[in-house]
Order: sequence, then C-alpha cells, then structure tokens
Amino acid sequence: MKKITLLFLLFSSFIFSQNNWRFKMISQEHNFKEIKETAEIEIAKLYESTDRKDIKTIKQFERWNYFWANRLDESNTFGNPMRDYKTWKSYLRNNAKAKRDFDNEKNWISLGPTQIPESETSFYAGLGRLNVLQFDPNNSNTIWVGSPGGGIWKSQDGGLSWTSKGDNVPNLGVSDIAIDPNNSNIIYAATGDFDGSQNRSIGVIKSTDGGENWNLTGLNFDITQSFFIAHIIIDPNNSNILFATTNNAIYKSSDAGVSWAIKKSLSGGFNDILFKKGEPTIMYATSNSGDFYTSSNSGSSWTKAPYNFASGRLDISLTEDDSNFIFAITSSTFYKSTNSGTTWTTVPHPAQFNSQGNYNQTLTIAPNNKNLILVGGVNGYRTLNGGLTWQKYLDGYWQPGDPFFYVHSDHHDLKFLPGSNTTVFSANDGGLHKGDVTQANPWTDLSSGLTITQYYKLAVTPQKENYILGGAQDNDITQYDGNKWINRNYGTDGVEALWNYSNSNIAWTCSQFGYVERTTNGWATAPSVLNTPSGNSFVWPLEIHPTIPTILFGGFSNIYKSTNSGTTWTNLGAPSTAIKVITIAPSNPNIIYATSNSAMYKTINGGNNWTTVSQPSFNKIASIAISDINPNEIYIVYEGYSSGQKVFKSTNGGTNWENISGTLPNIPMHKILYQTASDGILFLASDIQVFYKDPTDEVSDWKILGNGLPNVIVNDMEIFYGEEPRLRVATFGRGIWDIPLDKPLSTPQFDAKLFSVYPNPTNGKFHILFPKKYKRKEIIIYNQIGGVVYHKTTNQMNLNMDLGNIAPGLYLIKITSEGRHKIEKLMIQ
Repeated sequence: MKKITLLFLLFSSFIFSQNNWRFKMISQEHNFKEIKETAEIEIAKLYESTDRKDIKTIKQFERWNYFWANRLDESNTFGNPMRDYKTWKSYLRNNAKAKRDFDNEKNWISLGPTQIPESETSFYAGLGRLNVLQFDPNNSNTIWVGSPGGGIWKSQDGGLSWTSKGDNVPNLGVSDIAIDPNNSNIIYAATGDFDGSQNRSIGVIKSTDGGENWNLTGLNFDITQSFFIAHIIIDPNNSNILFATTNNAIYKSSDAGVSWAIKKSLSGGFNDILFKKGEPTIMYATSNSGDFYTSSNSGSSWTKAPYNFASGRLDISLTEDDSNFIFAITSSTFYKSTNSGTTWTTVPHPAQFNSQGNYNQTLTIAPNNKNLILVGGVNGYRTLNGGLTWQKYLDGYWQPGDPFFYVHSDHHDLKFLPGSNTTVFSANDGGLHKGDVTQANPWTDLSSGLTITQYYKLAVTPQKENYILGGAQDNDITQYDGNKWINRNYGTDGVEALWNYSNSNIAWTCSQFGYVERTTNGWATAPSVLNTPSGNSFVWPLEIHPTIPTILFGGFSNIYKSTNSGTTWTNLGAPSTAIKVITIAPSNPNIIYATSNSAMYKTINGGNNWTTVSQPSFNKIASIAISDINPNEIYIVYEGYSSGQKVFKSTNGGTNWENISGTLPNIPMHKILYQTASDGILFLASDIQVFYKDPTDEVSDWKILGNGLPNVIVNDMEIFYGEEPRLRVATFGRGIWDIPLDKPLSTPQFDAKLFSVYPNPTNGKFHILFPKKYKRKEIIIYNQIGGVVYHKTTNQMNLNMDLGNIAPGLYLIKITSEGRHKIEKLMIQ
C-alpha cells in the first residue's frame, strides 16, 4: 500500500456486524484463532482496496491482531486477565535479589515525547491515545485522563502540566475514571482498554491518597468472568454506591468497592450507565449490541426498552437543560428521546460519520442547551439545532481551505467543562484538546506533558548520540534530535526505522504493510517513497547489514534483499511468508536467522539456501539474538505464556538448546539483545519491565534492569555504542526511555597495558603493539553497531593493520589474552 492510501484514512465503508471480532472477544464465547480467521475472511477483499474507507477498517483489525497474537495462553485463548498482575506480584515476592537490584541500580530516563512533535504540515502527529477524561467535581482545574497502555495522569492546572499516577500497576490501561464528590482523594479507575481491546482489564482499582497508591477493589477479574470494563459511576447522593458496566453484566457496590453484586447479566455486556439528571433513583444503561435499559429503583433491577435500535454499541448523553431529554448514537444511526427513554425517534446523522466499529464513539450535550450536541467518531460533528443538520467540526484530516480546523482524529471521550456551556474537551488518539464549541476558532492541544506514545519499534544511530527514530501506533514515525521530536512519516502507524550507521543523513522510515520512505539528506528535502515488494504484515522487520550499510533485508511476503539502500529488491526465497524476525550474525553476515509463525529458518550463504532450525518449544519466537563473534551462539525468546520456557541458548546454530529462562516471570516477552564486547550480557524486553543477564555474576539469573521505568510493555530495544553506552527502549504506552550501561568488560580482569594503538585517529593504517609477556591474542574490531570488521588470533608481538577499505567512523578494538582484556577506541577518518 502506498502513501496516498495511508494519508487519508477517513471513513470505513465496511461496518462489521454484531458478530465482528471485537464483539466476539468481549462476549468471551470464541478463542483468538477462531475470531482471527473469521475476521480475515470477512475483510479479505479490503486488503487489495485503495479506498480510504476500507484501509481504516483494516488498521483497526490489524492493531488488535498484532497485540493479542503475542499474548495467548497455551490453549490459544485470551486467558485470565489477572494473570500478569498476579504473576508480577509473585515474582517480586519470590525474587528478592531481582527486586533489590531494581531498587538500587541505575535510573531510567524518559526521552518522551512529552511535547507535541514538530511538523511542517497542518496534519501533525499527536502524543498518544486517551480513552477518558474526568474533572474533579470539587475543582474543575484538576483533570484526570486515562490512556490504554500508559496509565492514568493528573493535571492540577487545567491541562497545562501533567503527572503520571499508578506507574507501579503492571501495564496499566484505563477505560474510565470516577472521583468521589465528597473526597477528591478517592479515585476509582476502570482498567483495560474497552474501546480498542488492546489491553487487559484487572477490574476496578481504587486510590485513597489522590492517586499515589492503587489497590484492587472487590471487582477484580480473578474472581469474576469479566474481561473488560466500559464505565464506572458514583451515586451523587451516596458515594459508597458505585456501578460498573462490564462485558457480561452491570455490577453494583454499596460499600465503596469492597464487594460487588451483579444486577443485570448480558452476553456481550453493557456500555454506558448514567443517573437521570435530578432523579438519581432513575438510571439508564446501554448494551454493546444496541439495547437501552432503564431502572427506577436505583439500579436494583433493569428493564430493556422495546425500541429496535441499530446493532452495535449504543452511547447516550444527558443534559441539565431538560432532564427527560436523551440523545443516543450507534455507529450507523442517531436517536433522541424527549420522555426519559419511553419512546424514541431517529435523527438525521452525518453521512460520513464513522466510529470504526465502535472504536471511537462518544457524544456530549451542552448543559443549558439541548440543541447543541457534539458527536465524536473519526471526526467530530456539531449540531446547533438538535440534530436536524450537522457540521464536520473537528477534522482530523483538515487542510488549508477546509472549514473549521484540525483536531486529531478518533474521539473517545467528549465532556463539557463543569460550569461552562461552551468549553468542551476531547480525549482522542492524539491526546487532549480543548475549545469553544460555539465558535469556529481552532482548539488548543493540551497534550504536552503526557508521555503516552505507543511505540512498536525504534532505531538509534552511532553517529549521533541523541538521534532516535520511533514508529508509533496512529502517530507516525517521529525523530528525536536531543531537544525536540519531529514528525517524519505523516498519517500512518509508524513501525520500523533504520539509520545508515556510517551517515546519519541517510535513514529509512516505515509504515504498515511494507511502506518505506528514505531520506539521503537528513530530511532537508522531501524523502523518497521506495518501491517495495507486496504482501507485507502490519508490523514487519527491516534490518541492515552489519558491515555494509547499503545492504538491507526486509520481511515482506518473503525475505528480500537490497544492495542499493532499498531502491531495488531481490527475493531470497526463504521457505515461508509473513516473516516476523530477521537477525543477521554480526561476525558473519552470510549467516541469517529468521522466523515465521512457529517456524525458524537459517541460511549460511546469504540467503541462497535455507534450512529449518529445530526448536525446543512449539511456541512462537518473538526475537533472536546472536553472539558478536560466534554466529552459532544464538538466543531465542518466546512470546505468550509458557511457564519456564521463555529464553533458550544454542552454541551449535540451533541443533541443541539450553533453557536459560531461570526465574523469569511467565509473562509475554518481546525482544532480546546481546551486548557487543560484553562476553554475553543479555537484555530482555517484556510486557512488564526490562531484564538483564550477566554471565559473570555470581548468581547468573535474570534481574530487573534499573530503577524508574514504569511497569509498561516494552516492545523494542537498541544499544547506542558510544563514549557512554546506553540502552534505549520503545514502550507501548510511555514513549522512549534510556538508561546508561556499564562499559563493556569493566571487570577485574581488565589490563590497561595489554596493547597500544598508533596513530589514532588514522586513515585506516595503524599499528597494534603488545608487551612481550602476552603470547596468544584474540583481536576483534567492531563497528559502532556491533558488526565485526576484523577478527583474528595471533602470537605476533605487533601488527601492521590496513583497514582503509571500511567506512570512516568510530570503531572498538577488543583484545583478549591469558584471561585479561582491554577495549580501546579507534577513529578512522
């Protein structure tokens, strides 16, 4: 798919029926494999379409598919949503050493983005998705927002600055927030990602100290069979009474969340739940299958309205202007009632309104004017006359000359500022926006300070310590230059990215399904769109040759190779499609390992021939790492859940395997890295935290790396090999993080007198001198990404070296002899 089909993803012409993949998941009557296969049949024809409406539909399914394919249990089902939470708590209890290191080691640093990325177009990347916003009922300058994977955030100055809360809750997603009107320090959060179905819910959590600490309430999903929570509300007359809607029932608590009782069960569950304005004994609720319910006894019992609404999720809104007035929407039809839901009439709706199968669907009514209604889907629509006519008011694809203005697309929550009849806030896929809904003036983006970007991949360059590229869900490829973030690929889900490690002006930025742009001048001019092979996965691999930076390998419909920086491609004929992992041996680039589904493949001749590698488990491989000097020393990490089978090591290219999982928790794993010149230090990214394993430790087990990283999904990692090595990680909900690493081989066996190099800097010709007492020496020279450009064992007392054929740059010389070692930098000019 080319960029023109990615930039203008406005509306979906394909509306899933009530039996779509999202509804099937929340009904819990189907497993992942069944849902996936059925959905792929339903939307198969759309994959070849260039229609902007169809592409939006595909994106929603593929995001869901990518997330859950890595998080299935042994029986291919979604499993207990409390599993990660319980596993993590147990791991910390039972692994004192891991926890002690976590408390005392180096600190992680957030690199953001915390500010809205700089853009040269009217269409700009946001910071990340928000599901909900809520005002403190005692102080409207205090705002709470919840993100699907980046936790819960608080502002005390009307959205000008933000502070994260709940970072210690494992992988915290938030669908709704409720604040006790009698005590603002008491907050309830409905966990998970109800709108996108891209995170688990552990139930309702509660804080009694303003969000500093959180605990499970009685509605947790280790006890019930629920999987998602849509909304939570507090009785305005009695703050001990709570209601929550889940994917199987309406729950009520009368003791501030200690215990809960089911008041109405329903397969597929409930969505909205509200108290009637001025009469809280009367309540309204809606289902995810298009039904409206009422209660006249404070939620003790519920009656379904006989009206035949359209199928799909039903959302409602009320107004103080008329307590009997209700406005309701589904993805295809709008309704209103003037008698508290006794009767209903259909209302004209915008022809282009699209909620992407209820992914983004919300509405709000002005408190003093029932004719002023704002409805959010992909875009936001305003009516000034009760729904008779509509205007496209919040335009996520606005261009100069269009009416109104730009606000990031995909609205999840719209609310009027308490006490105002004009000011509205929108929580959307870019963050938080605010504006006067009665005017035609541009709205203000209040997202700065929210570190909530959901990254799939990242790339670093040895040429520039602070340069980073990151590919984010729904918020494009963005570049960090050490000071600010800059938008590079517009209007896409950013995925892979690469730098040419010998020239930081050359970079590749990638979007879903194999789309690639290349800059050769650091984006001084518009990048080129490359002609890439077809048949790609949504998130796909792109790798660079470890010693020749013009050679690329792409995981398209098969593994393809380019020798001219991506201009043309040759199919290497790997024995599978849907390539997920490509890993190239840094010491011998002719040896490549790759995976597809549950299979693993290997070539020892650059891709001319491939063989299948035996595996120690039937699970799917998430990542492969290879030793810096031994291409047969490989490490694989498995995704999903399989107790005690997370990481394996082979020293003979996959013929035999050793389980090195140690005491790792049974949570999904995503990326493994081997640190160059470290004698085997490994880093492991997981659904919660980053682990490391140092074979020189007295107890060689996995430990938590550093302090201060939120308990968030970490999708990708790369090491910057510079003056001070650093590990950078891409999280799915909290942006990019960075931590300093120990210099390689900083152990007692280090010997500063082992060798000397001159001249340095050099044009490629230089001398290595050794003291006479050292005899047999192993010499390895690495480039800045860990590629081996020279490897030799010798007994000579000095060497005359000529590396004039390699690219200028910084290199590392590592020499080992008689149990001692030394690393020195070499600058080739």
